[in-house]
Amino acid sequence: MKDLEHASINGVEIRNLAEQDNDETLLYSGEIWLDGVKIGSLTETESGMEINVAPESEDALNERVASYLNAVAADNEEEDEDDDFEMNQDVFFEDLIELELYLPAFKEGVKEGYGCLLVNYTDEGVDVFSVESEDEVENIARENNLTNFQTFYELDHFVINC
Repeated sequence: MKDLEHASINGVEIRNLAEQDNDETLLYSGEIWLDGVKIGSLTETESGMEINVAPESEDALNERVASYLNAVAADNEEEDEDDDFEMNQDVFFEDLIELELYLPAFKEGVKEGYGCLLVNYTDEGVDVFSVESEDEVENIARENNLTNFQTFYELDHFVINC
């Protein structure tokens, strides 16, 4: 895969992602693109995502979101995750925002000679490590008792299709 400018899930991208002013938590806004065409915008609020999409693109976007959420729900059933967690459009866009945020960190790490990006999720937030090799990922996870982490080894990990 050649250079990747934006992360995507089922052909949906967020471009021009920007942090919003907020004292309580980190929130984002950006443009929503579908298959290379701008179709709307999103603004993250403390109560959820505000999505504004061109009416002619709503059905296509909803189908892509539903396909992803169904795949994630199926994975969660296999892992016996929390049954009270609601899978909705906000989950899709939160996951896409995360991918978009981690993509530049991955690319910078590779440029500096690292082999992958390790993202650890905790109750306090997220820890991001640039890691030299797969063996080092295992060492870091073991030494730091990491139990909820994700590893990105290649650009393809920032393009999800399901």
